[in-house]
Amino acid sequence: MNEPGEIVASFGTGFLHTTIVRRGEGEYLWTRRPGPDRRDAMPTPADAVLAAVRALPPGPVAFTLPVTGDGAGLTYRTGQAGSLAGLLLRGAPGTPGAPDTAGVADTLEQTGAALARLHAVPVPRAGLDGPGGPRRLLSWLTGGDGPGAAARLHRHAARILGPGRRAAVEEWCAPGEPHGPRALLHGAPSLGTLLPLTPGRDGALLTGEDLSAGAPESDVGWLVGELVEFRELAGRFGRATLDHDALIGHVLDGYGSPLDLAAVGRAATVRFLSHVHDFAAYVRWHDILLDYLEIVAGVIDAAGAGRLIRR
Repeated sequence: MNEPGEIVASFGTGFLHTTIVRRGEGEYLWTRRPGPDRRDAMPTPADAVLAAVRALPPGPVAFTLPVTGDGAGLTYRTGQAGSLAGLLLRGAPGTPGAPDTAGVADTLEQTGAALARLHAVPVPRAGLDGPGGPRRLLSWLTGGDGPGAAARLHRHAARILGPGRRAAVEEWCAPGEPHGPRALLHGAPSLGTLLPLTPGRDGALLTGEDLSAGAPESDVGWLVGELVEFRELAGRFGRATLDHDALIGHVLDGYGSPLDLAAVGRAATVRFLSHVHDFAAYVRWHDILLDYLEIVAGVIDAAGAGRLIRR
């Protein structure tokens, strides 16, 4: 979509690039395109899947589908230029520009409720694949190669994680039928594509890049995994600014329906390690990734014991 407007943000990695354009008062276009190191095109959702999402009952956090796009990129029309991830990175509550803790909690709770609504929809199309993120991580774990510093990270992961932990994560990534009903999934709910609830304005979750099918815990764990990452890094580096366990609880409370919390923890671990991989592969090498692998080792152990999600 080549509509004129003021570019207010442009950022990305070798995997994905986002441009945000202001079209008018309170109207923004988010365009997300494959980065130069991405090996596949962005999936285009099938019409039946898009129709199922459009038919969902409304809520304070809406699933925002692309207004146009194909494998070369997707464009979303929104009412905001910033994500919840941006808010969480601003600083401690009470400092200038810091997030409103109640607003963050409300956004996460309503996002949990939105995911529950999505997961209640029968899968509208036979043969719908599972989410792409775990498949991509599995390919790296078993193959060891990739763009950027992916191979270098793999060598260090072999040493730091050891064969037992790597085998566990490979099993958690492997596609398979869920123990319960197969649900329609967002595929990769992220703090970076979640637009927060603000006074007088609903929230939104950009949707359509990875619509898929599988266990509900996959979606919830992918989102919660980013909060686990914030929590674990704060614990390691002493930068705790929010009660991340409480924020995780808001997602789960909003979801409402029973979930296998051990499975949520395993999906969250896959998300955390995926983020470490993506930085090495699509951004650059940094020695702090060795510290991250040490943290991930503990996260894998906790997830394997069913202790990662604290309730």
